[in-house]
Parts: sequence; C-alpha cells; structure tokens
Amino acid sequence: MHWVLQNDIFLETGWSAMVAALERFGISHSVHQVVPFSGELVPAASFGHRKAICFGSYSMRHVARREGWSPGVFDLYEQDFTRQREHWGAHLLNASSVVTTFQDARFDRDTMFVRPTTDSKCFAGGLFSREAFTTWQRAVCALRVEDGSTMTPETEIQLAQPVELHAEYRYWIVKGQVITRSLYKRGNRVFSSAEVDARVDRYVAERVSEWQPHDAFVIDVCDTDAGLKVVEINTLNAAGFYAADVQKLVLTLEETFG
Repeated sequence: MHWVLQNDIFLETGWSAMVAALERFGISHSVHQVVPFSGELVPAASFGHRKAICFGSYSMRHVARREGWSPGVFDLYEQDFTRQREHWGAHLLNASSVVTTFQDARFDRDTMFVRPTTDSKCFAGGLFSREAFTTWQRAVCALRVEDGSTMTPETEIQLAQPVELHAEYRYWIVKGQVITRSLYKRGNRVFSSAEVDARVDRYVAERVSEWQPHDAFVIDVCDTDAGLKVVEINTLNAAGFYAADVQKLVLTLEETFG
C-alpha cells in the first residue's frame, strides 16, 4: 500500500517509529499537511493507484473516501456509543450514560464526564464542572460562537457520573487479533509501558470475540474498583501510539490490507 501520513499529528516516538519502519521495509509513503476539518492534503497525494492507508487527523477520512482509497481510514463514525452499548452493555465504563444533544444537556451533579457519542473528535471527552459546561453551552448554542471545532447545538453527547480509574490501556485490533498494546495512564499520571497484565489481555480478547466494529480499530480499557471496563473505541488511523510496537502494527496492516 501507499501510506499517507500527516506531518505534525503524532508528536511522540511512535511517529518516528512508523516512518522508520516504512523506510526500513521500503514501503511507499508520503507526508502531507492536512487542512483542518476538510482533510485536504498539502501537497495533494499522487501515487497512481487506490491501495492506500492514512495516518493522521480524523478528517483525512473525507479525502480517503473521495479518492476511493482502500482501506483508507477505518472510520468508526457510525459505531457510536449507543451501538457499543448494544453489544458490550455493562462492560462499558459509562454504560449508564444519559445520551442527549449538546443544547439539551443538563447536569444532575456539580461535575460530570462529557464526551461525543461518536468518534467524531469534535471535542475531547473529559470532566466538566456545571459552571464551565453551562458557559460553553451558552456560547455555542445561544451566541453561536465558533470555538474551533465542529460542535453544533444538535451534536449528540453522553453524560456520566465520574469514575476513578486506576490504569488505562490501549489495544490495536486487526481482523479480530490483538496486534500490540500499551499501558498509557496510571491514575492521573500519563505513563506509557508495553508491559500489560495478562488479565487485561484476556478481557480485551473476550470483548473482541463479542463484537468488532471494523476490520481494524483501537479499544481503550481501564481498571476500576468495579473491575476492568471498556472506555471507548477509536479510529485506528487517528490514535496515538504510546508504547505500542509500531513496526509490528505497520507490517500487520501491510500484510493484511496490502
């Protein structure tokens, strides 16, 4: 395949490892600036065929779809929180979330976890105070202030009670198989490590055996007082690498889809 890479999206060692792997194995690739929201490439990509995969911002899916690239981007937009809840139910960290539109959202406590129901990247999920959320909501809905995102009053979001997370892990799945994984957080501290307990491996394998939202995707899981839970799924093409084995990921994707 030809690999289409964004030039400034992964400011981490994983980005360098991906470029190094592509060069080491002589895999065709090009690096581009990506125009926010539209996903247009600067300069435009030119490689004479449609076997291509993108790595960079989520907006690259627009160009990949228009150009008919395969696999392009493993887009999870349609596999939103409600779909995930249908398949994984109580295994989801925020299974009891209230789903509503941004303009209709109301807090029932001083602090709540808020995130989009889709993998749209229109804003990063996180904890919000009632005051901070109400101020933001008013700006977007009442004043129609552009906040630099694709957020609209009609955007579907989920509201959940905050939960203490002891550790968080990311797994890269291709055709139902775990290819690589990484610990990326302990408590509130970002901490990347390739050393992951086998019980987390087993938990992820069980969830993947129940449902796979795409041929390739990323699943984040966490450890809580109630045990292991699924945090979310992410589009593999736009997910950070942490301590993943990037070379193994590159070679697996090339072998599977190239």
